[in-house]
Amino acid sequence: MDATLLHTDVLVIGAGPTGLMAGAWLQKFGIDSKVVDLKSGPTRESRALALQARSMEIYRQLGLADEVKARAVPTGEMRPGIGARSFKSIKLNRLGYAQTHYAGLTMLEQSANEELLAEYLKNAGNEVLWEHGYESFADTGDRILIKCSGPQGPAHISARYVIAADGASSPIREALGIAFEGTTDDEVFYVLDAQGVTGMGSGINLRFSDENFMLGFPMGNDENGGERRRLLGILHEPKDSGQEKPDIDEDRARASLRSEFGVRYNSAQWFTTYRVHHRVAEHFGRRRVFLTGDAAHIHSPVGAQGMNTGLQDAHNLVCKLADVLSGRMPETYLQRYELERRPVALRLVATTDRLFAFATSSSLLARTVRTRVLPVLWPAAVRLVGRIPAGRRFFGYLSQIRIHYWMDDSAKDRAALASGFARTRRRGKVLGRRLPWVPNRTGEHADNFEVLNDANWQVHIYGPAGRDRGEQLAAEYRVPLHEFAAAPKRLLPNGSVVLVRPDMFVAHFEQVPA
Repeated sequence: MDATLLHTDVLVIGAGPTGLMAGAWLQKFGIDSKVVDLKSGPTRESRALALQARSMEIYRQLGLADEVKARAVPTGEMRPGIGARSFKSIKLNRLGYAQTHYAGLTMLEQSANEELLAEYLKNAGNEVLWEHGYESFADTGDRILIKCSGPQGPAHISARYVIAADGASSPIREALGIAFEGTTDDEVFYVLDAQGVTGMGSGINLRFSDENFMLGFPMGNDENGGERRRLLGILHEPKDSGQEKPDIDEDRARASLRSEFGVRYNSAQWFTTYRVHHRVAEHFGRRRVFLTGDAAHIHSPVGAQGMNTGLQDAHNLVCKLADVLSGRMPETYLQRYELERRPVALRLVATTDRLFAFATSSSLLARTVRTRVLPVLWPAAVRLVGRIPAGRRFFGYLSQIRIHYWMDDSAKDRAALASGFARTRRRGKVLGRRLPWVPNRTGEHADNFEVLNDANWQVHIYGPAGRDRGEQLAAEYRVPLHEFAAAPKRLLPNGSVVLVRPDMFVAHFEQVPA
């Protein structure tokens, strides 16, 4: 059978959350694109669960935030505990209320994210090519030729650029010969979606026992009105048991949840186990092929960062592709994708690795801190965290709104960025960061992020002092100018002038004296 030949500007391989987000943004920019996947449709298992504030802001730019909220379960608190005992919770929504419109976490499982984004593409007339499995690729110089299997026979797809969102075992990464550096833990996680759950406190629960730990995420109510929860953890054998660690099955997980944490449930909709990997690709692409999501980095589920990081990879990369394909930027601009996103992945893997090690360590010191020290210090920590800057910074890191990119393209900085150790200068408070959110502004717009829904380069001025300079920059870069009242925070004082990229990050900042 002769192969079908298709042409496109950008081909996305993989229709998980990352690949579908890339497809949705390519559609928003009006870029000719296709998304292919071997599956017959969106994932059915819940898998990844939490959306951080930064991801919700990206959904808002797509016009999908309200639909996400309609399908999701919000939670604004995190509650630790020991055994069956819960402590007072940290109110994440209070820590984040002045930093983002989406304070707290939004619980929308991976399958629902995929359904929503696949619907977005279908409604736009660019439906995912399901049952198209990647087989091989060839670089012809100015294009990439991808060979796929298809339901009607083989298909060849010619693309100017390829986005590989094909998962942790990425065949594209393997074909490119890119190393996937890191480690795999010996410990085995269990993950289950339970119905009719009892014994949990409100919000996200983090519980420790002498040997084990458990995380519980709210998922709304089941069909009988009972509580649904994502439950995950690790089961150690007691030190004095003298037994080899047996395989974890649902019965063993259920028994541990009941006996160690006082948590019971009626039934499990989904149960699986897996080992935790901490890996980052040596490079995030070669020439016209780019790695995103799990194909580029994988890590512990501690902190609910994985799916969100992949969504932001897609957002960052597609915004750059749009600038190159439109002629605004030279093709070398695409090198910034790796320079910006790989350091984020390296820091994330290092951070989650440390948190995972603390949460799962069976050493005497770790167990003492978790079960003896934590109960004593936690009440004071809860009282302090909302009153000190560290509490707001904690939410910023958790929600991924404090991500920082270096804007200098010097050779020295490129080398530092590539290694993940760009610490040669003091970081800017605004430059290279996500634009600070200014809420509840009186006037034409509800906040300064509303105009970012256009996803174009633009100049913002805050207060009348920066008007002349803002008009000058807007004319120089040929971008829209938006004027706002002085922001009620020191990061954007009166006279602030910022050049904002389509992905909301500040490419230029200065302050004009009043």
